[in-house]
Amino acid sequence: MTAKVTMPISAFIVGLSCIGLVEAQTLDVLSPRRTAAQEERSSQQIQTRQAPLVELALEGPVNPDTYILGPSDVMSVNLWMATPLNFLLTVTPEGTLIIPTVGEVRIADLALSEAKKRVVAEVKKKYLSAEPTMTLVVPRQVSLTITGEVAIPGTYTLYATERVEKVIQLANRNGPAQLFPSVPLSPSSRNIRVKRRDGSVIRVDLNRFYVTKDDRWNPFVREGDQIYVPRTERTKDVIATYGGVNSPGRIEFAEGDRILDAIELAYGFTRRAIVDSVAHTRLDISGREMVRQIVNIKEILDGKGENFLLQPGDRIVVKEQPDFREDYRVRVEGEVLFPGFYPITKDKTKLSEIIQRAGGFTEFAALQAGEVVRRSVRPDEIELERTMSLRGTVSPEDSAAYILEIELRLRREIVNVDFERLFLQKDSTADVILRSDDVVRIPSLRNTIYVFGQVVSPGNVPYLSGQDAQYYIRKAGGFTDRARTSDVVVIKRATRQWLSPSDTRIEEGDYIWVPMYPYRTFGYYMAIIGQTASIVSVAISAVLLVIQ
Repeated sequence: MTAKVTMPISAFIVGLSCIGLVEAQTLDVLSPRRTAAQEERSSQQIQTRQAPLVELALEGPVNPDTYILGPSDVMSVNLWMATPLNFLLTVTPEGTLIIPTVGEVRIADLALSEAKKRVVAEVKKKYLSAEPTMTLVVPRQVSLTITGEVAIPGTYTLYATERVEKVIQLANRNGPAQLFPSVPLSPSSRNIRVKRRDGSVIRVDLNRFYVTKDDRWNPFVREGDQIYVPRTERTKDVIATYGGVNSPGRIEFAEGDRILDAIELAYGFTRRAIVDSVAHTRLDISGREMVRQIVNIKEILDGKGENFLLQPGDRIVVKEQPDFREDYRVRVEGEVLFPGFYPITKDKTKLSEIIQRAGGFTEFAALQAGEVVRRSVRPDEIELERTMSLRGTVSPEDSAAYILEIELRLRREIVNVDFERLFLQKDSTADVILRSDDVVRIPSLRNTIYVFGQVVSPGNVPYLSGQDAQYYIRKAGGFTDRARTSDVVVIKRATRQWLSPSDTRIEEGDYIWVPMYPYRTFGYYMAIIGQTASIVSVAISAVLLVIQ
C-alpha cells in the first residue's frame, strides 16, 4: 500500500493511460465485428507506439550483457499474440518499470539481458499465452563529473551509450586559455580513474582500448561517475618500444605493465621482426647505470619464459631482418610511346634502358629540349637546406643571383644530359644512372620560334632550319621605333640561357627577345649634362692649379 501512495503522479497517469489503452484493445479483440477502419486504426496505433523517440549515433548495437539499466531508460515491452500489444515505458527515478496490468518490476542496476529475463517472467504470470519481449528504445542520459588535467573540469551530461573517452574529449574541447601557457596540460591516457556510485574504482586505459577494443579499458558512463585525469611526465613516466613493431615510440607507463603488454601496445611485431632476441634495457634510479638483457619473446608466448614486469624508463628494441627492397621508380613524361612509371634498380638503371622500356620516342619528340629532373632534397628539408645554403660568404653583388640559383636547385634540380648525343649519335658516354623519383621529360616539337619584345607582331614564327635571328624578326614585322637593335638576345628553350645571336645556332622552340630603349625625360638629360659640367669644371680647376 505504501508503494502506491508514494508512486510519482506522472507515472500513475502514464499507468492509467496504458491500462485504458489495454482495455480498449482487449474489448476490440473480443468484439466479433471489427470493421476495416478499426483494423487500420489499431495497426496505426501499434506502429506509432513502436516508433523510436530519438535517433542516436552509436558505435554499434548495444550489448545486452554489458549495458546497465537506470532511471530514464525508455523500454518497449511487447506482447506477441493474436493482437500484439506494445508499451513504451520509462524506467522511473526509483529504478522500476511500471507495466500496465502487470505491475512494477525493479530493473535498475541490472544488465539489459538480466532485466529482460525478469520482465518476461513477470509478464508471463499475467499473459500465459503471449510471447513477451523487451527492447531498449532510447538510452538514458546520465550526469557525471570530471576533474584533473582537462581544460574544462565540471559536470557533463551524456547518453549512457557513450564511453569515458567522450567525456574527456568534451572537457578538452574549446577550453579557455590557461593561466600559465608555459605549463601546458599533460593528461594521462592510461591511468584515468573512474569512481562509481557503489564506491568501486575502475582504471581507464585508452591506449589499451585502442589496441584490444576491450570495453573494460574504456567503459560506458553511468550516472554519478567521478572521472579523474591525472597528470603524467612525458619523459619519465614512460616505456618505449623501438624497431620491428608496428607503432614504435614512447608510451605512458601503467603499474602492472609487462613486456608482452609493451609489444601489444606497439600493435605487435612487424613481419620482419626478430622475436627471439629482443633487447631490454633498464636504468637504475640514478639514471647512470644501464642493465641490458636479451629476451626470447617466442619462449614467453609459448609459456616457457617469464613475462616480467616493466618499470618506468624501460626500453625495448626489436631488431628486424634486413630488406633492401624498395619502390625504386622513375616517371617518364611527354613524347614516348608509353609514358608512366617504371621500376629501376638502385644505382644501376640507366636512362637509355628506361627510354627503351617506354617504347622509344615518338616522331614529335624534341630531343634537344629533353631533361631529367631530380629532387635531391626532401620537401620537409627544403627550408633547412635554404638556410644552410646562406651560411657561406657571398658578396653583395652575387647574393641575389646566388639566392635565385639556390631556389631553382631546390625546386627543380636538373641532371646534365645531352639527349641528342646519347640517342642520335649513340654516344654511350652521355648516358646517366637514374635515381628513384627522377622525372624524365621529353617535350613536343614546337616547330616555331617565339619572337617578342619590340617587334611589330610578337608571337610564334614557323621554324626554318639554318635561318638567323634577323629572319625571324622580319617575319614578326620587323623592329619598332624604340627597339634596341644591337641588344637582341636568343633564349634557349632547354636551358633558358641568354645568348647573342652571333654565338648560337637558333633551334626550334627557342625565343628571340628584342629589348626597348628606356624612355628618358628632359630632366634626366639635364641632370646628366649638369653632372658632366661639374666634373669638367673640377678637372679644369685642378689643371689650372697645377700650371700655377
